[in-house]
Amino acid sequence: MEVRFIKPEEAVDYHKISAASFIWKFDENEDNKVDVPILGAFHKGKLVAGIELFDFKCNYCGNLINTLVLSGICSQPEYRGMGCVRAIFDEIGRTAIENDITAGFLAPFSIEYYEKFGYANLNRTFAIRVPFQNLTHIPHNNDVELYTGEQFEELCELHNKCVFRENLMTLREDRKHFCEKPLENADYTYIHRNVSGEADAYVRFRIRRPDELVCEELFALTPHALKGIVGFLRNYDGIVKTLLVRKQYQGAPFACLADRIINVNYEYQGGYAGRIYNLKKLLESNVYPEKKGNFSILSLDNLPQNKGIFDVEYENGKAIVAQRNDGAYDLSLTAPAAARLLLAGEGHTAETAVFIDGVEIKNNADDFFRAFPHRATLFTDSLWST
Repeated sequence: MEVRFIKPEEAVDYHKISAASFIWKFDENEDNKVDVPILGAFHKGKLVAGIELFDFKCNYCGNLINTLVLSGICSQPEYRGMGCVRAIFDEIGRTAIENDITAGFLAPFSIEYYEKFGYANLNRTFAIRVPFQNLTHIPHNNDVELYTGEQFEELCELHNKCVFRENLMTLREDRKHFCEKPLENADYTYIHRNVSGEADAYVRFRIRRPDELVCEELFALTPHALKGIVGFLRNYDGIVKTLLVRKQYQGAPFACLADRIINVNYEYQGGYAGRIYNLKKLLESNVYPEKKGNFSILSLDNLPQNKGIFDVEYENGKAIVAQRNDGAYDLSLTAPAAARLLLAGEGHTAETAVFIDGVEIKNNADDFFRAFPHRATLFTDSLWST
């Protein structure tokens, strides 16, 4: 099995595989090019599987780490079961260190399937649906400005300030992440400003007639900014009956606002799965307690760079991480279990972690759990069309 990036002239082959894999229509006039790198698997010279690769910088404890987002994962149906997709995942893992990739993310159709490649479901988000009539305690507000592309640098700066408030949020540095033609696309982004004229919140939404205003993104730096942007959205209560805010998690700013409102509906959305490709670097990027501590992890990952025992000694927020082949350890983790405990920000204790498949605690691991408390965590990649 050969694995390599596809050539421009092989784009049509990839789109045909994608159409056959996901059962959608192939358009030879449209599906003849690719805009992102696609790593393909070839059987006897024939492209039989492919994965689109997007690179992002994510916040992890105030440090930016390089990550991959995997999308469009597909294989020709008659070649399934031959290890084509696995060969691509193996190549991604093999080259992760030389490409300085710390973690990877994807939207799983099956948690069990992607666990075989070291991924775990870790970004469980939900949508919050609130009737506009239950938001009347938040005053109407018009201190906003429609985003048209002219404010790109300002909006980008605002988004990136929000990035460093939540683990795994992705840095944005180019225009593809924001819709600059709202009237043509019926896709609106509004920026809220404080009394000094500084951007402190933004919302991106569409209208889903006849009932809902759907917010794909809503970020705010302060409680005042959050109420200001929600107060602006109330201006649509004569068009639709309900506000739907997606990509929420327990403790998110809007979720906290909604906690005090009656007749709120919470709808589970699924979320993203994650995988650690460079365990040592991730451990070094973590922010540790001031109090001195230490722990040892036996990593049962199949990636060579992640195999073995990792000794961590920390103090004053930082740690020294060393890797060895054998000996005593405090807990063992499979690759999916490591993703749950180190990436997801769930804040487990020894008493709760033992119920996670792939976790085995051998000795006192209090220093480990102290080093990975509950943290606000939201992976959002903005791969959806602008």
